[in-house]
Amino acid sequence: MTDRGATPLPIDLAAADGSISYRATEGISPVSFYEQVRSLGGIAWDETMGAWIVVDYAYVKQILLDDVGFRHPYTMMKAGGSYMKIRSGNQRSSQFLTGEKHRAFHRWWLVELLSPRAIKAMQPMITGWIEQLLDDLASVDSVDLVDEFAERVPMGVFAELLDLPQRDRAYLDHIKCLNDEIAQFASVANALQLEGDIAPEAKRIADRAIVAGEELNVILSPLVHARRDGVGTDFISRLWAGGNRVFDDWNDLDTLDACRRLLFAGVDTTTHAIANAFHMLLTDADVMAKVGTGDAGLRGRFVEEVFRLNGSVQFRPRRASSPARIGEVDVAEGDLLIVALIGANIDGSHYGCPHEARLDRARPSDHFAFNYGARTCLGAHLARSELDAAIGQTLARYPNMILDTSKPAPQFSGFLMRSFRPIHVRLGDG
Repeated sequence: MTDRGATPLPIDLAAADGSISYRATEGISPVSFYEQVRSLGGIAWDETMGAWIVVDYAYVKQILLDDVGFRHPYTMMKAGGSYMKIRSGNQRSSQFLTGEKHRAFHRWWLVELLSPRAIKAMQPMITGWIEQLLDDLASVDSVDLVDEFAERVPMGVFAELLDLPQRDRAYLDHIKCLNDEIAQFASVANALQLEGDIAPEAKRIADRAIVAGEELNVILSPLVHARRDGVGTDFISRLWAGGNRVFDDWNDLDTLDACRRLLFAGVDTTTHAIANAFHMLLTDADVMAKVGTGDAGLRGRFVEEVFRLNGSVQFRPRRASSPARIGEVDVAEGDLLIVALIGANIDGSHYGCPHEARLDRARPSDHFAFNYGARTCLGAHLARSELDAAIGQTLARYPNMILDTSKPAPQFSGFLMRSFRPIHVRLGDG
């Protein structure tokens, strides 16, 4: 097994006084940083972030389980104003909901719209789209698996779910570019770069995201309005059919916002996960040999290890609603916390061989890649299904796929979301 924590960081992350800087890990592996915070007690103050960094498994679980004591902070951040504009001023957007309304929205999506049963019904659509993408690769020998595959899998699934009127690459790429602008805003907002003194580039990112949101509304609004009767099987119609379970006066804006929530939460994150999955396979011969057998159980366990070790979202911000005690630290009311999901996922006090991809873990899904508690990721089952299908179908078609060493090597990049790219591969005989 490859030790995922073996790569040292090329910089010193802690000063003589013990101060740390999470921002210093941007574009490189943060594993050593997480271990450094763990050595400081699992929670430490980061002056550059203006927040507590939390990496201890038990502390992360404590925070995520308490959605009242540790609030999702958008409504209490400067970034919240921009986010509200991106959401067309919809105060009923799921990100802003709390209490029973949030629980009702959450139950609706997890129990019905994107439940395991619903995802099973979608499986032929998912596998059919992936087969189409793999067919497109049949005439090439070397390809960037991120640009030509990982980027396209979730966009095609989104288009099928919403029954978009066009499925051509240019149309989907345009929608994805708009979504990427909003994802970039989410990165700087969650990284607290829109708090305090705001850098001009961060402000430009926020402004571009607002414009991108308006254009997405123009594209999707006609579809939302045309399907108000809720009689179809597409996702938009299903939103209309069930929205009154959350709000009696469920309306066009609520439906539009929910469509864009699916796009935002389900596209970029899945792309990062697929990229990381293939990098893990292509750099770990032992795991590749096991997953390549086609055993569905082993592949499912591998998918969970991908999410545990290299899940798309590295962290989530939270704000303390009242004074709290976390480990040996007193957190003041109003303090921001950066809950390092992946840091907790490699906590050696909870996981044996935490940095290794192990396919024999007793509880494979015991990780925080999809958040935890009241704000567990609504698309978790869909993401698992897409990743499983992408891996299984690609390896079945191209079992001899290897990294193309004649091309630039994969580099780990990003901050809120991180993945390897480009991933140039030689497909071999298909």
